[in-house]
Amino acid sequence: MANVTVWTILEYAIKTWASDIHITEWKALTFRIDWKLKVMTQAWIIDWVKSKQILLELLNEDKVNVKKFLEEHDLDFAYIYKDWTSFRCNAFYKLWKISFVLRRIANTAMRIEQLWLPQAVNVFTKLKQWLILITWPTGSGKSTSMVAILERINEERWEHILTIEDPVEFVFKDKKSVFSQREVWRDTNSFSTALRAAMREDPDIVMVWELRDAETVKAAMELAETWHLVISTLHTSSAVQTVSRILSFFPLNSQNAIREKLADTLKWVLSQRLIPKIGWWRIGIYELMFVNTWIKNLIREWRMNQIQWNIETWMKYWMITMRKFADNLKDQWLVLESEYINYFKEDADLDSNW
Repeated sequence: MANVTVWTILEYAIKTWASDIHITEWKALTFRIDWKLKVMTQAWIIDWVKSKQILLELLNEDKVNVKKFLEEHDLDFAYIYKDWTSFRCNAFYKLWKISFVLRRIANTAMRIEQLWLPQAVNVFTKLKQWLILITWPTGSGKSTSMVAILERINEERWEHILTIEDPVEFVFKDKKSVFSQREVWRDTNSFSTALRAAMREDPDIVMVWELRDAETVKAAMELAETWHLVISTLHTSSAVQTVSRILSFFPLNSQNAIREKLADTLKWVLSQRLIPKIGWWRIGIYELMFVNTWIKNLIREWRMNQIQWNIETWMKYWMITMRKFADNLKDQWLVLESEYINYFKEDADLDSNW
C-alpha cells in the first residue's frame, strides 16, 4: 500500500492501455481495460490518508481547487503526466467517501482516416463558416474526433483557432495554425463569457467543448453567423435529437426565432458511437447529416419526423445513417452485426420520445 502513488497508478494504466481508472477510499483500484473492469488486489486499496494525498497530487496542491472540491463535493479537471499523457479527471463523493474517475487522453492526435470517420468529414476541414456539432453521450470518442478535425486544419490552414474547454485535455502544438486554448474556471468564468469575448480575440475557428445552456447555444450561433467556423459537442444520439435538444434550451415564445437562426447556421451534425472491433479495440459507427436546403426547411417548419427520412434519401450526397455505416463495416469484416444490431431498436425508442 505504501508504494501506491499517483505515478504508480498512471504508469500501470498507460502500460495496460486502460481507458479509465476508478479510485475510491477503502476500495481496491479498478481499471477499465479493453472495455472490461479489472479490480486489483487488496494491496491496491486506498485508505483515507492516501485518498487525500492523491487529491493533492492530482490537483498539483492547488489550494483553490482543493477548497472548491471540499466545499462543492464535485470537481472536473485535467492532469498531465510526466510523459505528457493527459487524463480527464472527475473528483466526487459517494457515501461520504472521496472518489475519482480518470479517463486517459491520447497525447497524439489520431488521423481522420484512423478513426474511420465518414469521408465527408474532410469537408469540415475546408469550411470558413457555419456550426458543426459532434454528438453522443460521454465515452463515444467525440473529443478524439474533434481533435482529429482540428489537427487536420492545423496542418493545412493558416488560422487562429480559439478553444474553450472544461477542462483542457489535449494540448495542441502550433503548426500552420495558432491555437489559443482557454480553460473554464481557470482562464475564463464560463463558456458564455468566453464566447462573448471571442469576437474581440480575432478567431477564425472557435471550438466550444459543449453546448450546455441557452446562452452558450445563442452565442455559438451568433459567431457562426459572423463568418466564423464553430465546432462543438452535444449529448444527443442522433441529428433529430440534436435539433430538438437545442430548441429545448429556449422558452416557447422564442423558439420560432431560434429555429430560423439554427436553420441558417447549422451545417453538419456528426453522431457517433463506439463498438467492439473484430480482433482488438473499438471502432466508431456514425450518422452524418448535412443541412441542405430541404433539411433547412424541415427545421424552420419543425417537421422533425421527416429529417431521418431525408438523411436516408440523400445518403449518396454526403449523408449516412448509423445503421448503414455499421453495415458497411460488417461487410468489410471489421465488426460483427451482433455488436450493434440491438442499439438501433433502443435508439428508435428514444427518438419516439422526442
